[in-house]
Amino acid sequence: MKTKNSKELLYTALSIITLLILWKVVSVIVDKEILIPSPEKTFIEIISIIRAPYFIVAVMNTLKRALIGFVIALGAGIGLGLMGGFFKPMYYLLRPIVLINKAVPTMAMILLALIWLESEKAPILVGFVVIFPIIYENVVQGIRNVDVKLVEMMDMYDINKLDKLKDLYMPSIKSYLHGAMSAAMGLNLKIIIAAEVLSQPRLSMGTSFQIEKANLNTAGVFAWSLIAICIAGILEQTLKVMKNR
Repeated sequence: MKTKNSKELLYTALSIITLLILWKVVSVIVDKEILIPSPEKTFIEIISIIRAPYFIVAVMNTLKRALIGFVIALGAGIGLGLMGGFFKPMYYLLRPIVLINKAVPTMAMILLALIWLESEKAPILVGFVVIFPIIYENVVQGIRNVDVKLVEMMDMYDINKLDKLKDLYMPSIKSYLHGAMSAAMGLNLKIIIAAEVLSQPRLSMGTSFQIEKANLNTAGVFAWSLIAICIAGILEQTLKVMKNR
């Protein structure tokens, strides 16, 4: 296990170093900071942003929206997914709603959310709409991919429904749900930030992106992007730790 972890860290470090070298080469070739800022300039901007008094508040506001939307989508996805997985009429009833959620362009959803809600709450709705289908469909798949022979065997031995759910269906649902949660968490953060760029709530990561763009500070946009990537990585690792426990 230690050897495996060491190899993973080594490959990750090599990948990051390679990307930094390519980034530096491209920035030298382009030779225009407004188009491709150098890594050094971007890292200086990161330090400047982190030292700013509004940084913690902006990040916490965005994280709060991301977590609220994620928890609501997780609860709704699991609850409705269980209903849709076990009861076919409910599955077909919910199917058009899920398909609409998947098909509606994200930008259209952001604009509608801005019409319906105030700027502080609109990103939460957008995040919910985008990640709810991911959670829901994985729960349904977890139920439907249970081995039919095992179900028949439990029915033959007259196992009660609660034990059947706990010992047969829940392990299958968990295996699908863990992957869905990791994918949904990172996607949710990106969608929340994108919605904040347009809604511009007071002190948020999305609003900070918009300010850097308005000032034509490309290094600042790169800096906030790297910060967002780091936060998404931390959230994903947190979910992995929770999964292992």
